[in-house]
Amino acid sequence: MAPTIGIAGITGKFGQCIVKALQAYPEVCIRGYCRNPQRLPDEVLNSSKIEIVTGEFDDYSSIKRFVRGSDVVICCYFGGPELMTQGQKLLIDACEEESVPRYIAGDFAVDYTKISPGALFPKESAIIIREYLKSKKVAGVHILTGGVMETFWSDFFGIWSPESRSLSVWGTGEEMWELTTFSTAAAYTAEVALDKTALGVLRFRGVLKSPKEMKTIFDRVYASNMQITRLGSIDELYETVKEAFAQDPNNVGVWGPRCFAYWCTNGLAYLGESLDNKRYPKVEAEDLDSFLQRHKMEDLHIADRMIGL
Repeated sequence: MAPTIGIAGITGKFGQCIVKALQAYPEVCIRGYCRNPQRLPDEVLNSSKIEIVTGEFDDYSSIKRFVRGSDVVICCYFGGPELMTQGQKLLIDACEEESVPRYIAGDFAVDYTKISPGALFPKESAIIIREYLKSKKVAGVHILTGGVMETFWSDFFGIWSPESRSLSVWGTGEEMWELTTFSTAAAYTAEVALDKTALGVLRFRGVLKSPKEMKTIFDRVYASNMQITRLGSIDELYETVKEAFAQDPNNVGVWGPRCFAYWCTNGLAYLGESLDNKRYPKVEAEDLDSFLQRHKMEDLHIADRMIGL
């Protein structure tokens, strides 16, 4: 029987990337959950292999209808603590009630399993949901992919300046960034979804590069000269995060990006070298050269807006 894969948040960037990755498997049936299906292209809405269930994140009856009969449910929600925590708990409860065997959590971050309790981390929901799944019959799957390549160049981190063609970094410029593109992360997620034996924490990485190494590749691809500006030490970065958190702990949009940059580069939450890339040899992780070649230099800061079906 053809597997049925549920995608909660199918209209989002990552949800659409997973749909695209799954199109390589024509036998797969997809069931999507969203508030507004009109955000999806006609080819998805008209596909006989894709069913869309509409509802709010807290509409439990619609959620149960969405997960019913799925072989695995993938959470592609992206939003605030209520959505990422309460919304996922409702998905998990529905999966348990409807006997869905596996749930792929909305993680896709640095290796938060290595972060000490009590430390500031902008995706605390990932830690909460991992613990919540331990008490459930549905098997939890956690996919960690480091930072998102497209997000690195966007306004989110405030690292790349298209005007000055420079990177503003904390540290020496030699700290390593683990970055994975949306499409690579989606391709691995699709493989994990189809692999019934994939359980627990899995780690996939696209590239491992320092800003100085990025400059070398950037200069070659664009025949340009990217500058690197140091903003301070990694410890000083964390101090700015703590100060911003103390002033307004609920405003994750202010302290969250720098906090995530801190965990991307401080060496404590790296995915490491025990990766699961080789488990799925059909997936070819995109490197920085290829990523830059696919984008005009003037479009790098909006690369994250150019994602989808």
